[in-house]
Amino acid sequence: MTTVDHKRIGLLYILFALFFLVVAGLEALVIRVQLMYPHNDFVSPQVFNRMFTMHGTTMIFFVAMPILFGFGNYLVPLMVGARDMAFPRPECLQLLAERVQWIPVVFQLSRRAAVCTGPGARRMWAGGPTLR
Repeated sequence: MTTVDHKRIGLLYILFALFFLVVAGLEALVIRVQLMYPHNDFVSPQVFNRMFTMHGTTMIFFVAMPILFGFGNYLVPLMVGARDMAFPRPECLQLLAERVQWIPVVFQLSRRAAVCTGPGARRMWAGGPTLR
């Protein structure tokens, strides 16, 4: 994480987003398997609600936003004709912080949703109470 090249930082953001696109795809796969047949018992209703919430959170905060930041870091300096970004080191630090912040979030949500009987993600993606 010592690069100050805007193209490499942009590509790191995009690779980070693509990794979580695969994670969100696995979450969507669990949702689709549950919905494949009526009265399917692949996962419980509580785990289904938690997986739905985790999928939405992953897609917005770990896929959509980093991929937009990546394209912005890669393309904006090229479009304005700059040789590099104005502040490349804070941008690199932001990428490092974004990589580290997902660890407790994903671990907490997935651990409680998939393994434990604890609360996990208690609310659905739209912020409403879970369906029962």
